[in-house]
Amino acid sequence: MMIAKSLFGVYNPERQVYNYTLKDESGQSVTISEYGCALLAINVFGNDGVLHDVALGYDSLNEYVNDTRYFGVTVGRYANRIAGGMFTLNGVTYHLPKNDGNNTLHGGFNGFSKRAFDSQCENDSVIFTLNSPDLDEGFPGNFTLKVRVSFKAGRLMMQYEYVCDKDTPANITNHNYFNLNGHGRGSIMNHTVKINAKRYCRANDELLALAPCVNVEGTPFDFRNGCKIINRIFPYSYTVKPYSKEIISAGGGYDHCYEISGTKAAEAVSDVTGIKLEVFSDMPAMQFYTGNQIGHVRGKNGAIYNSFDGFAMECQKFPNAINEPSFPDCVIKAGQPEKSYIEYRFSR
Repeated sequence: MMIAKSLFGVYNPERQVYNYTLKDESGQSVTISEYGCALLAINVFGNDGVLHDVALGYDSLNEYVNDTRYFGVTVGRYANRIAGGMFTLNGVTYHLPKNDGNNTLHGGFNGFSKRAFDSQCENDSVIFTLNSPDLDEGFPGNFTLKVRVSFKAGRLMMQYEYVCDKDTPANITNHNYFNLNGHGRGSIMNHTVKINAKRYCRANDELLALAPCVNVEGTPFDFRNGCKIINRIFPYSYTVKPYSKEIISAGGGYDHCYEISGTKAAEAVSDVTGIKLEVFSDMPAMQFYTGNQIGHVRGKNGAIYNSFDGFAMECQKFPNAINEPSFPDCVIKAGQPEKSYIEYRFSR
């Protein structure tokens, strides 16, 4: 494997930001930035023997600084939503920025996706490090996150290790948007998706995950046997009440949390390139998002991205678990490191 380092730009206002491109033995590659520990590009072979970049993103650092869609970034200190922008831990109530209506989303206005990480190469990996001080975006404790990234034989591994000097809720994930046809090549609606989950969380009008989890059987949220996204959304999702209201509230697609069964969370296949993505993780849940609210934005190489032109499979802890006792505990204890991983495997 080869690793190449390049200057991306200057941030805030004197910090130089670097990108790393990791190339595997076959010539496939992944580019990841210090800014937001963001995946900028994923170039993998399709059935035509051509490399296709399957990650949505931008060309410039400034576009990532101003991004509101979380293209490719690492999110934290707490991924997904925290209800009411507050929680109580060890008898203390903490107030967080409300950057998503009445809720906190992906760590607040200045979450990890808006930070420049430090970086270093170690053997065949790149390690990205971020230090988050006590009460950063309202969260308790001095928190350190390390992300080890490697790419071998079409397997992109992201290993997370984090520790804090106070008890704190922590939930770290990657928020890449995939289009296995190639970024900028239209809708992902004809992708075939399989999600290894018997249960999922219903969502309210604010897209907040609701407890307890419910069975997917007989609902538009059942992807256990594999199905084209479009065949779930239209017309089934709009005709089966009360799920139709849920789909419409999410922007006409999916933005829902699944309780994952086993370490293989999901897979997706393009009908255009034949590229297959498999997602593995040791985390208990995964948010499946079909890019319903991308809107209309200019991406890499002048490509225009519209809603449903990319999907995310965000392996994580359960949303709002700090306020919902029926969900698995999301608090890491002071001084006790925690580890997790996400692996994306590409094949054809």
